[in-house]
Amino acid sequence: RDYYLGSTFATQHKHKHRRSPSTELNLNRAFFTTMIIGIIRVAAALLLTPLTQRHLQPFAHARTDAENEVKLILQRIEEDTLKLRDEVENAYTQRCSIETLSQCSRGSFNGCSSVFPNQQCMAADELVVEACGGGGGGGCNALWDKTTSIVSIPSALAQGKDDNPTDPELIETACYTLLAEDYMRTKYENDEIFWDSYNVQPSWTYFGAHNGLFRKLPGTVDEECGNYDPRLRPWFVAASSGPKDVVLVLDVSGSMSDYGRMDLAKEAAITVIKTLTISDRVAVIAFSDYAYQVHSDSDSGTDLLVRATNENKNLLIDSIQKLTDGGATNFHAGFQQAFDALERTIEQEYTSGCNVAILFMTDGVRTAGPETDEVLSLINDSTQRLATLYNRDTKIFTFSLGAQADRLATKEIACSTNGIWTPVGDFDGDLVGAMASYYKLFALGLGDDTEFTAWVEPYEFFWTKKMGTTNSAPVFDRSVDPPLFLGVVASDVHMDAFEQVLGENAQSSTMLQRFIRLSTAQCPKIDLSDCQLEGLRYLAGGEEATCGMCNSTDYPGIIPTECPFKPDLPKNLWQNTDVEGVKYEDRACCEIGSNVPSEMCGIPDEIDTTEIDTSTNSIGLVLGITIPVLFVICCCGWLFCKHKKVSPPTDVPKEVVGTNALPVASVSSAIPVNNAQVTYGGVTAVMPPSASAPPMNPAFHVRT
Repeated sequence: RDYYLGSTFATQHKHKHRRSPSTELNLNRAFFTTMIIGIIRVAAALLLTPLTQRHLQPFAHARTDAENEVKLILQRIEEDTLKLRDEVENAYTQRCSIETLSQCSRGSFNGCSSVFPNQQCMAADELVVEACGGGGGGGCNALWDKTTSIVSIPSALAQGKDDNPTDPELIETACYTLLAEDYMRTKYENDEIFWDSYNVQPSWTYFGAHNGLFRKLPGTVDEECGNYDPRLRPWFVAASSGPKDVVLVLDVSGSMSDYGRMDLAKEAAITVIKTLTISDRVAVIAFSDYAYQVHSDSDSGTDLLVRATNENKNLLIDSIQKLTDGGATNFHAGFQQAFDALERTIEQEYTSGCNVAILFMTDGVRTAGPETDEVLSLINDSTQRLATLYNRDTKIFTFSLGAQADRLATKEIACSTNGIWTPVGDFDGDLVGAMASYYKLFALGLGDDTEFTAWVEPYEFFWTKKMGTTNSAPVFDRSVDPPLFLGVVASDVHMDAFEQVLGENAQSSTMLQRFIRLSTAQCPKIDLSDCQLEGLRYLAGGEEATCGMCNSTDYPGIIPTECPFKPDLPKNLWQNTDVEGVKYEDRACCEIGSNVPSEMCGIPDEIDTTEIDTSTNSIGLVLGITIPVLFVICCCGWLFCKHKKVSPPTDVPKEVVGTNALPVASVSSAIPVNNAQVTYGGVTAVMPPSASAPPMNPAFHVRT
């Protein structure tokens, strides 16, 4: 009762002051009432618990069944991805055979210039392509071929005739991946049957090579020609490097304004950030006289590495784009800030728990802070500390930005810290390849793991505009030691089935956490010999990037071996180039039920502002000529009438006497275009030709 009354003070007060009988009675009533209510509640809980459990048990079982079903779906997807990996690895062993090379000649289809053999217009319940009308009331959609794979190559790497590659390794890749097309076709047919039970459309299966080539099935018409590079995609880097902590250290000193190096640094950093996935942690450090972290984790209130979600990546990219240059160049400050951020993150367990990569980008001129020797001591001491205290393997990657950059300091840092140095040209057409050294090194740690697959955060698919995810796995030549990284296979899957089974939104935090757990389950272990590390340096920057530790003949498993039949490589990969140079709508858009493009489909082009401007210029020129002429005529007429005082003829109606009757303008009903003639008031103006209108598809590069 005393507890009910509220405190020890009440107990003490009770002994000092005797209460009145009425007060005692009221307190006793309150106490016993509360006690009885408590007893009733306890009894009700004891009686109702079994009943509640019986009622909740079906819901618990249903939830367990749903989770088990999702696990089976995920397991099936992963098994299919690994089977595709095995097919591509087996195909690689046949890359140099005469049969493979002969079948490859004119054996593939280009997503930008080829007509597909079994193309059909997509049904509205399969996919919806908005650029072609979206399968709406007009009955229009886009062409695709469920039986044929297509090949895409970045335009910077397709310099031959008809957009053929000239690099022998790229040609070999197109040839051996063609051997995997039969499996890709069979997989799609099986996927149609499996996903039909969930009323979900199967999606794409594809392979992205380490050299930039991309093959996928079903075949679709590329909307942006020459722009797609698989090495830029998160599914590619996730499968080739596993979970990782990445710190980008960017030089923003005044010298970076020379030769456009600041823009190059931003582009390189953004290129790396776009490839990261939810299994990664990332931070960006900017340095000049001093160093600072570009973006902080708002949840923790301190400068830590953040999870590479789509939201965080967009924030980082926005912050990088706003960086400005100025000040001196202090290498020591940049590295110190990077290691501090890493240690804080590891201590607070915000880390990926795997390997660490520091990517240091500069024009190579140190003008402030401690000397290079002290910078090297800082790096070596800090990497050793992370290894000893936290069991973290830290790799340093340095990049000299621009052809005029000082390369001595950055190369010395890499060679002295077991790192890799890469020179990046001012107009490097393959910037992705130049920045690839960090994931190629981590890929070597996955070569012996035959069960590794990676998942990415659910995202909106470009074609379907629906939420989906991607499962991917690395591909190796496992006949050498260490295994040679070839690229990544992947399978897309729509999130509809998971939403149906689990009753969760694809973008919910619960769904995101599920894929985070899947993505961080495995961590590659890197154990390289000195010669293997030298081989990676050679890949990154040629002989200039090596540190003199081994000869080029001692790079097994790092440098691909060339086929002995270089003269026998096909000169033309494409079966046809019948729609080369044709804009996307005229190549892809079709009426549902047909198998050819239709002029009736596609979103209408916007009004050509060039013609409108030409018309405006034409009218302006005509008026500019006509008005002065009319003014002169009127003045002359007034003077003539004043001096001559000519009387009007008697047969002219009075109401028109003294009026100036102008001739009616003769103007074509069409809007004037180049070299158009316009007649007005007896004056004919011929317009000069205007500048050419921009191409209908600016993404489609000009061919020479």
